[in-house]
Amino acid sequence: MAGRCTAWCRDGTARHLMQAGFRFWQRLKNRAARQAWGMASDGDGWALVGLTLERAVGVRVLAMERIETAASGPSAGNFSEGLRPLAAQSVRAGQRLNVALDANDTVAGMLELPAHLRPQDWAAEVQTEVSQLLGLGPDEVSFDFQRDPLTEGLLSRVHWVGCDLGLIQKLQAHARAAGWQLHSVEPAWHAAHRAACHLRGGLSSLLTQSPQDWQFDLSPNAPDTLPLLPVQQEFGPGLALRQAMHSSAGPRLVASGLALKAWLG
Repeated sequence: MAGRCTAWCRDGTARHLMQAGFRFWQRLKNRAARQAWGMASDGDGWALVGLTLERAVGVRVLAMERIETAASGPSAGNFSEGLRPLAAQSVRAGQRLNVALDANDTVAGMLELPAHLRPQDWAAEVQTEVSQLLGLGPDEVSFDFQRDPLTEGLLSRVHWVGCDLGLIQKLQAHARAAGWQLHSVEPAWHAAHRAACHLRGGLSSLLTQSPQDWQFDLSPNAPDTLPLLPVQQEFGPGLALRQAMHSSAGPRLVASGLALKAWLG
């Protein structure tokens, strides 16, 4: 079952990921990393953000670029041409790239499954759910799942996300053509959540700081009061994050959250 494992955390087919043991929610932090890059859609282009870790100040912005793409035709959405000059000039060849998926490219939900089932059995249930919602074959989807740690009793709550595996493969091809390596793919909401929780000054600083001046706190005690999954709230932290994502700084906030995975997982 090649579609059984996820392509969220690393490039390659689901089968490769199952062999490598990588999972979407697995912590990928690497405190030794000095730079990390994230990219999120920004209108008809992409927002690219590079972060760097400096011992004296923590994580700060290294670079911010807008990557233009063709608006239509067979090359629509292909970012390789815009990304290639950076790989040749200021970024080392094979630099890892983390990319966000918009909500309309993903499906997500929660299943309640018998607690005695093995994770392999959960995978089969999630795979079926994703393939049915996307109208694709089981081997044509990419997905991941995580057991709710607060689950007790005879049923386990399993949160899951999924997308078309072909989309992952297309992003991988675009990154490779530009001289980069697709390292992870993640729903935009998750990345924005991570960035907002660790942005010094919180979301309110989006109104007072230039994105070039953003700094991020890697402390495990950084406030985490935002919902992990998108919620349609009329008030509260969920609404604040949704509004931030739709602001002019939103794509760069998402891209920053992707880059932060290098140190936070």
